[in-house]
Amino acid sequence: MDIFKSIEKFIASVLAYDWFEPFAIVMLAILASFLSRKIINFAFGIRKKAKKIKRSEERLKRNETISKIAKTAVDIVIWMTAAMNFLSSIGVNVASLMTGAGLIGVVVGLGAQTTTRDILAGFFIVGENQYRVGDTIEIMVGGRLISGKVENISLRITQVRDADGKVHTIRNGASEAVTNLSFKYANVNLLFGVSYDTDIDTLEKVINGVGRKMLENPELKKNIIEPIEFVRVNKFLDSSMEIKCLGRVKAGKQWDVAGIFRREIKKAFDENDIVLPYPQMVIHDINRITAKDKTNKNHTPNRHNKNNAKKTGKEIKPF
Repeated sequence: MDIFKSIEKFIASVLAYDWFEPFAIVMLAILASFLSRKIINFAFGIRKKAKKIKRSEERLKRNETISKIAKTAVDIVIWMTAAMNFLSSIGVNVASLMTGAGLIGVVVGLGAQTTTRDILAGFFIVGENQYRVGDTIEIMVGGRLISGKVENISLRITQVRDADGKVHTIRNGASEAVTNLSFKYANVNLLFGVSYDTDIDTLEKVINGVGRKMLENPELKKNIIEPIEFVRVNKFLDSSMEIKCLGRVKAGKQWDVAGIFRREIKKAFDENDIVLPYPQMVIHDINRITAKDKTNKNHTPNRHNKNNAKKTGKEIKPF
């Protein structure tokens, strides 16, 4: 009976309590979080309408990265403030709670040095513009090289999706070295071999012609800064001359442009009888050679034929 009375008393006290203020605090926090995200999106030009404003791709990437971190930081401040006001509204002594939390924070902080280092590294990544959301990077972590597209950056972690679709979550403080493959521009650096019979002057004209022809495609032209051109005969190999070609394109477009150039250069080489050497292998069939040897042995003149040959002066071939 005492248990039921206690439950009844608790329910009555809950129903009698004025929950308007705590409820209002929670609703205000939700509204503040929503509005802050909208304001940040507008300020950094992330909204769909704001994207119509002419901005460079580099600027958009940086704005998107900073806006994500700003949203996280603002949300933390809003909800921490809301939590303290909520506890205060329901009668909890926040001052004593904060004193206890401070002592706990000191203890936890001693064991959270790694997290602190990650957050500081996150600030440097964003502040120094090392890489942005959407960049293709190579990052060394624990002696292991991870390459892929940056999908998310926070103050503590970076998420990278590789070519196989796997998402790698990397602590910002764990990265040893970062190579950004999408910063400002990229070079298309190609090496391939041609036959020694190829006329170099003709080869140069064909390669440069393919590079200029690619500019006639509007979709390719907007990604090409400098067309791919013949640079030099790089070295002499055993069965070919190695040719170096170089061009400059927008960051992140080097693989697409290089792939199209290889396809077009193969067509142009075929039209101009320029040979791309490749290794060839001659295979001998041991079984056929053995069978041939046996056949030759079977056709060896016998002793009777040799004797007759001595008498007649002519060698009689075996049947």
